[in-house]
Amino acid sequence: MKNLTILALLLLPVMSWSDTRDVDALVESVRQEALKEAEHDEQRIDRFLADRQQQRQLLEDAKAQLKAANLRADRLRADYEGNEATLTEYEATLEERAGDLNDLFAIVRQAALSADNVLESSLVAAEEAERSDFLQSIGKGETTPTIDDIKRLWTTVLTEISESGKVVRFNATVIRPQGDEKQQVVTRAGVFTSVSNGSFLRYLPESGKLVELSRQPALRFQRMAQDLQDSTTGMVAMALDPSKGAILSLMVQSPDVKERIRQGGSIGYLILILGAIGLVIVIRRAFSLLSARRRIDKQAISKDVSDKNALGRLKLIAAAKDDESMTSLGIRLDEALAEEASYLNRGLATVAVLAAVSPLLGLLGTVTGMIETFQSITLFGTGDPKLMSGGISQALITTQLGLAVAIPLVLFHSLLTGRANRLIERLGKYSSDLLTNNELD
Repeated sequence: MKNLTILALLLLPVMSWSDTRDVDALVESVRQEALKEAEHDEQRIDRFLADRQQQRQLLEDAKAQLKAANLRADRLRADYEGNEATLTEYEATLEERAGDLNDLFAIVRQAALSADNVLESSLVAAEEAERSDFLQSIGKGETTPTIDDIKRLWTTVLTEISESGKVVRFNATVIRPQGDEKQQVVTRAGVFTSVSNGSFLRYLPESGKLVELSRQPALRFQRMAQDLQDSTTGMVAMALDPSKGAILSLMVQSPDVKERIRQGGSIGYLILILGAIGLVIVIRRAFSLLSARRRIDKQAISKDVSDKNALGRLKLIAAAKDDESMTSLGIRLDEALAEEASYLNRGLATVAVLAAVSPLLGLLGTVTGMIETFQSITLFGTGDPKLMSGGISQALITTQLGLAVAIPLVLFHSLLTGRANRLIERLGKYSSDLLTNNELD
């Protein structure tokens, strides 16, 4: 309205030149516009009042809903607190009643883990690899073991006990010493020993496979394994490892004769060379003394004199006594007897020297090995026993080799010396008989 009035005042000078009818029309138009504007304002006021009443009604409805929601929340809170109290009471009752069952489940889990520690390394696991997963699920699982789980655990343990008394053949993957894997027929003797193609096997729990030992036991044990694998009925002798492979693996890892000799080093080889030389001398002297005794025995009963034996040579000297006095003949017989004694004792002094030198060389190897051991201790300390094992092995092996060579040589030297002395005494008696013209006994 105010805008129209201002507009009319501005147009007033212009209208002064216009017609009067135009002014009346303008005034009428302004009046009509003013009426429309007033009617529009009244409608707006009516709408505002209507909306205000509606908003008030909505507010009252919202307050009523809030009040109802608060009442429902109070009821629910009361129900929740009641349910909490009831649940606490039920849990206490359940815990009291399930106390024995919890102890039982704890025992079952412990038994499952203990059984898995034993059965995991058993040879039967090569056939039933899934049972370890089952025992682990019971022992470390979060769910409560069921009756079926407990029954299966009991059955698994009974199966292991039953299999310990059976000889079973089955197909399994065997890792051979070359590193390749091959499907082979395996014969299992209880839970102690498994063999395939006459070779002993060992079970690897990490991979669940059987591996053929790179070094097999003695040949007689391998024959037992082959006989067990080839048999179908009856009783067969078989070597069992009660440690389920531990003793067998340690036994095949123990050094053999060649490895022990190699551990002795150069001194060990020198001792063996001296022992071999002494043994050759002993054998030669043994055959020589045996041959000399047989020739002497043959000459003692023979009328024919031969210079191929000691007694024959003494007889030839005694046959020339007509041209010599008894004193000179006795001297010649003593000289011949000394020569024969020297021949019969030939090489025995060397055997005695070798028997004395061998333990001294063993002692030298012992000292050398201990020096190496102390050097290792000085450089690396005593933290790693493997660093000292080389010197200790040489110290012990050389002593063992020295004694092993010296003891037989001493015995053979004593035996051969006794035989040579008996022959020399016998020749001395024959020499006395020849000197006095008595018949030979």
